[in-house]
Formats: sequence, structure tokens, C-alpha cells
Amino acid sequence: MQQKQFKLKANALFSLLGRPHPKALIEIPPKKDFATLELAILLALLLSADHLLETSSPAIMIVGKINLDGSIIPMPTLLDAPQAALSSGCKLLIAPPSQHPHTCDNVKIIHCSDIATALQQCRRFALKHEGESSIILEKGKPSPTSHPFTGIIGLEKAKKALVLSAAGGLNILLYGPPGVGKTLLLNTLEKLLPPLSETEIEEIARIRGEIPAKRPVLEIFPHMGEKDLHPGGSSFFHLVHKGVLIVDELTNQKERTLKTISFFLEKRKYDSYPVSFTLASAMNGCPCGNMGKEEELCTCTERQRERHWNKVGSALLDRFDICLSVLPENLMTVPLAYEDPDLLSTITEVWIKQQQRSELSYRKLLPLLSTSLQGRSLSMRASMSACKMAKLIADFEKRDVVTREDMVEALSYKTYGVDRHWR
Repeated sequence: MQQKQFKLKANALFSLLGRPHPKALIEIPPKKDFATLELAILLALLLSADHLLETSSPAIMIVGKINLDGSIIPMPTLLDAPQAALSSGCKLLIAPPSQHPHTCDNVKIIHCSDIATALQQCRRFALKHEGESSIILEKGKPSPTSHPFTGIIGLEKAKKALVLSAAGGLNILLYGPPGVGKTLLLNTLEKLLPPLSETEIEEIARIRGEIPAKRPVLEIFPHMGEKDLHPGGSSFFHLVHKGVLIVDELTNQKERTLKTISFFLEKRKYDSYPVSFTLASAMNGCPCGNMGKEEELCTCTERQRERHWNKVGSALLDRFDICLSVLPENLMTVPLAYEDPDLLSTITEVWIKQQQRSELSYRKLLPLLSTSLQGRSLSMRASMSACKMAKLIADFEKRDVVTREDMVEALSYKTYGVDRHWR
């Protein structure tokens, strides 16, 4: 329905501007509010028709909603839009009329009352700054093309979980409604992985017959069957040794596939081949997909939710060191966090530290864990992974002693959908 309304509005506005109706295939994130994207899409189509998107000018951020007559709906404040433009490397911010003027260093902010004015400003900017695609950032900030979390605003808890997963080789499961960024986050994990050690390079080279340049990252899709996982007597899983196995839409995978994954996580070998990998997965929190959304109620019964999670199985769920809900966030109100330019080197340092630790160092933290559980019960495997995670959290804070706050934070990364009661 939203797509049809957008087409009608677009046709009316193109006619109002005296422009031909362009044809384009536009990929919209699922279940996004079209009203917040219409102005940006329309301006992009108009600039593309004038071949102005090919001028290699700096990026432009466009904020606002548009009426059928071409006017742009005023906004009382721009909130964090100027800072979001700056962190994304944008040099121009097209904004609606506002009661409060805004300024931002290195970002030009222009308030436009209608689409014709906004188009004129975008044209002028693209022609004036043709070929100036290089981005000037504030001193001390990382390059937006080099930082792993470039372009991902908000979701700070999930980002921290990915960092812990990369540094500690922790299996991670993200669950929540469609469109909140679970798949995007999973694909970011590859950028966070520490480099291979010499021993790991030798192991992978013996298995694959070639020297690897980086850690292997493979993905299992729902359509894959037994022949795909074990082709010609070999195994798909030994190819991801010392790397990351991504399994998106976990509840849509075949039951046999999930059991095979659980088997390799437990046995860690296939014939004479070692098989050790980090599992990164995502799934909806319930069958209808609305669990955790504020604007849409979940229509699933408790029994349906339990059946949904039972598809994964308690054995596989217990092997996820991190099980975290990812909820929708308003990108215009979420505070912008400073991205550490030394994040990758810190991850490598922490990874080296934890590689040198024995299981005994984690067992010594079990008394601290027992005082932090607050009535919760965990399996021995889950308890050890919580202790390991608490130690990792302390490592990132550059502390040798694990505090109760570290342990409580570690336990906050172990939330399961069947244990949560959503409104």
C-alpha cells in the first residue's frame, strides 16, 4: 500500500515540476516508513535524471517529509541530524524549515520549504563541488571507510556484543523483528576479526591446500541440504576452521542442518580434520516477527513462541555464548557514540590475551558468577562462557581484576526470547 501511495505522489510531483517520470528499481529496507524516505528518493531520482549523481561530489544527507503539493513539512528541531551527517562524511544537509537554526562545523545546513528549492540547492552543490569526493573529518576521528561500524547508527549494545564475539571467539545469536539490522550486524563481524596467527595459517593451509589471507567466513542458507554440507565425502564445516560461520534466519534452516552445526560445535573435528569456528546467527523472536516492536503487537501465543524457539533446540541455544535481542531504534533520536579508531588493534590485543589463558582462570570466577545470577540458573557451559565474557569485558577496560559489574554486564548478553515478556 505504501509503495502505491509513493508512486502516486511521485507522479504528481514530477508533473508539478514539469519533469518526465523516470523508471528506477529502488531497494527499500523492509517495513520502513516510506514517508521518511520519500523526499530523499525523489531528489535522488531527479538528480540522477540530470546525471548529477555522477559528479563525484561529497555526500548529501536529506531529512524531512514531503506533502503532495511539493512542500516540505516543518520540523521543530533536527535533533542529531547534523552530527549524523558529519559522522557519515556528508558535506551538505538538506533540512525542513525549523523553528531553531542549526550550525555544524564542516557541514552546510540549508533549510528548504519545498522540493523545488531542495533540488536547486542539491544541483548547485553537486556542480560546485564536482570531483571533491574526498571526506574531511574532525581531527582524531577514523576514516568512515575504514571503521567497521561506519554507517551503523545506534545499536550500541549489539555492536559491543560483536566486538566481544570477535575478540573471544564467542558464538553469537541476535534476535528481534525484521528490519532492525541483524543481518547487517552479522556481516560486520568479518571486519572485526583479529588476524590469523602463524599456527592458524599452517592449520588452514593443510586443510584447504592454500595459504589463507584472512580468516574464512562462510554462510549456510536455508535451501542447502546434506549434499551441500558434505560434498564428495568432504565437509563444508572444515573449510571454515578458525573463521566465522554465518547462519541467518536460523529458524528457517533444516532440522538436520541445525543438528549438524550443534554436533561440530561439540566435537570440533571431522575425521582427521580439526573444525573450530565461531557461529554467528540471527532470527526473529517469534513466528509473526513483531516481538519487541512498540508500534505493532505480537499476535503469537506463548505456545507458538516456545515452538518457534524449540526449532533451534536447547542444545544449540546453550552453545551460544551471546544471545541478545535487537530492538528497533529511532535513528533521529538515538545518541551518536564515538567510534574508537584503535578498535581493531584493541580487539587483537584482547584476543592474544585470552588465547594465553587456561580454563582454570575462568573457573576461578564462578563464585563471583554465583553472587551475580540473582536467581537465574545456567548450565555449566553457559556459566563458563559468562565468566569468559566478564574477563573479556575487563580486558577491554584494561583491568586485570573482574568486578561484579563486569559479570552483570556479561549476563546481560544472555537473554533468551522465551524468557522475555513483551508488552
